[in-house]
Amino acid sequence: MALILERGRCRLPELLGKMKPSQFARRMGVSRSTVSRWISRERLMTYENTVLGARILNCHAEDFYEMIEVFVKDDPE
Repeated sequence: MALILERGRCRLPELLGKMKPSQFARRMGVSRSTVSRWISRERLMTYENTVLGARILNCHAEDFYEMIEVFVKDDPE
């Protein structure tokens, strides 16, 4: 069995604190609807966007999503 990580719930609403999603979107250079899609998990943030967002919010990139440990069956060779 192999252990992998999957992204769970997006923690962006908590990370924003008092910053409005529209302000965050502007600083990220994306639309407000893109931020909404990230929050709803309709779309996942790219690695580059999570790193940029972490710099803007002064946190770590891994803070943006809850991570879920999943065991997967090894491929028999």
